Amino acid sequence: MDAHEILWTDTGPYQQRYEKTATALMAVERALHLRRPLNGGEDEFLALYTCLAAAPSETFTTIWEDPFSYFWTRLAYELTGWCLNPEPLPDVLKAYCAGLGTDEPHRALALHLEEFKKCIIALDLISGTHRRFDRPLRTELPFSIPGTSLSMLGQGSIEVVGSNGRMLEVVHNGKSLQLRAGAAVSDSDRPRLVECPLLRDQDLEIKLKPETFNLPGLDAARGFRGLSENYQVQQTELLREALALIERHQPATLEHMRELVQVIAFKPPGADEYSNVSFSDVPGAFILSAVRHPYWIADGLIHELLHNRLFFILDGGEILQDVRETAERSEFYSPWRDDLRPLSGLLHAVYVYVGVGKFWHAACASGETTGIQRQYVEDQAVRAVLQLKIGIAQLRRHARFTESGILLFRELERDVDSLAASMRKLNLSPAAPGTTARSDGQLVPFAMGNDGRPVSILYSIQSHAEKFDVHRQCANLTEILNLD
Repeated sequence: MDAHEILWTDTGPYQQRYEKTATALMAVERALHLRRPLNGGEDEFLALYTCLAAAPSETFTTIWEDPFSYFWTRLAYELTGWCLNPEPLPDVLKAYCAGLGTDEPHRALALHLEEFKKCIIALDLISGTHRRFDRPLRTELPFSIPGTSLSMLGQGSIEVVGSNGRMLEVVHNGKSLQLRAGAAVSDSDRPRLVECPLLRDQDLEIKLKPETFNLPGLDAARGFRGLSENYQVQQTELLREALALIERHQPATLEHMRELVQVIAFKPPGADEYSNVSFSDVPGAFILSAVRHPYWIADGLIHELLHNRLFFILDGGEILQDVRETAERSEFYSPWRDDLRPLSGLLHAVYVYVGVGKFWHAACASGETTGIQRQYVEDQAVRAVLQLKIGIAQLRRHARFTESGILLFRELERDVDSLAASMRKLNLSPAAPGTTARSDGQLVPFAMGNDGRPVSILYSIQSHAEKFDVHRQCANLTEILNLD
């Protein structure tokens, strides 16, 4: 196996995951058809499945490669299995069922099968089909229409009765309505069909579509509450500037974005408890905080892209042994977090920060920044190396790798060594002043302590370990960093 190719260049896992999703959909259909766990309650889904399966291949692919479709299919597969062979639920499924409002397996499956109608809504709007559902789709607003740039906005619950050409027939608060994309609506609580902003750059197309994340069991959509409909549009120039930086300093990453990323949603930096986030069950989509600094956004784009890529790589085989067991043990110091992490979290962090580190080193080598901007770029390049050395040391000491995982980890070790050599070649110093970006994009000295005095990059790394390495797993920090 070519470990470098698997980690950084191979695009095969993307298509393999979509094929796996289609296979899982067929398995769900067969199980429901043969076993009938809902005693006829699955009949409408089976009929609608036939309609989607008969769609032109381009239409089917467009809908089935949407992040929603993987989310729906994975949970349909697990819920069907739960009904046929009851066993304790994983946490993800528990959260989803709680979002549906039930912990009874057959009721959860019935409600989940109804959500498949969102794919049929997409099919009908793309093809201009007339259809009435046997039972209206009852769901919460807002929601994304998969495979399209359309979302249904508004507040509260809604019933989608069917389609009428390129309009949707719905019932909202007891009133029957026909919704057409782009129709003017004065009341922001009223349901309306809208097109999301699109960023197009050659063959790259990204939807700015927060409704993608408004799914049962996901709390991430809280960060979008109260935003104006123009908020995503307002971030397009910032996104364009960040993509230009990636094209200049890490063009291979841009190629992966063209293959993989479909949806990005921006939230205010202070909204919710997270900064940026991806979900393994919503592939090809992620959320970014709208920090007004293009280098920061470029970092976030690379970071979340690589989280998504690693999800796809892990579909082809685990890197760590005993993944489920180790995922439950959040007891390992991470130089990137204030809380202890499982080994799988450390693996993700090392992988994504290798890619992020390469970006910052390329930006340093270009010499395109001066003053406080240069200090910030240098801080990020040096910080990446120091944190990666700690992450690698933690994995080397505590993780148990699969046979193929050993080869991939050794490649990551070589990547970190290469970045350390680059730091020396570029004459970057850990003793340089620490610099950070505030949520408004302003660059300021990295300050710590009650007196708020600026500190060096190295001191900030050491202070973080002193405070948050509660088990003293990195007590030999000087040896780990090896800065002589």
